[in-house]
Amino acid sequence: MADNFKCCGFTGYRPQKFPFPLEKSSSEYIKFENALTNVVFSLPQDECFTFISGMAMGFDIIAVDTVLLLKSAYKDASISLICAVPFIEQAEKYPKEWKERYCEILSKADKTVLVSDKYYGGCYYRRNRFIVDNSDYIVTWFDGKSGGTAKTLEYANSKNRTVINLFK
Repeated sequence: MADNFKCCGFTGYRPQKFPFPLEKSSSEYIKFENALTNVVFSLPQDECFTFISGMAMGFDIIAVDTVLLLKSAYKDASISLICAVPFIEQAEKYPKEWKERYCEILSKADKTVLVSDKYYGGCYYRRNRFIVDNSDYIVTWFDGKSGGTAKTLEYANSKNRTVINLFK
């Protein structure tokens, strides 16, 4: 972004695309969450202090929860959270739990970038490009399924971004 520090963007699946439940009672989810926490907490060691989330249900919001944990653990480290919102009513149809998390995150963000006032066919694509264009690292959980995450990672690779895939 505008400073000399590095930036990390997130891209990943919605809840229904994960092959395991996004619940603390799932051992696979716990492994995923631990891997995400390890990566996010390691990035400031490489001068990466800014994190961008597209604020979608699933990976994006879970990743932000980890960034907020990092911010609380390192209050003096200037950790910054940018929410890249594709359109104003993004969370309008989210289930209550996800919508509440979304609203809480927006209230804690250091900056919100609004891609479009209204939904249109390319607003998610434009949001994803914003994330990649402004990031040095892209953190994901990707197991090869086609869709927006795959296209975003293709774009990240074409821009020579460092992609960190938590899928193993």
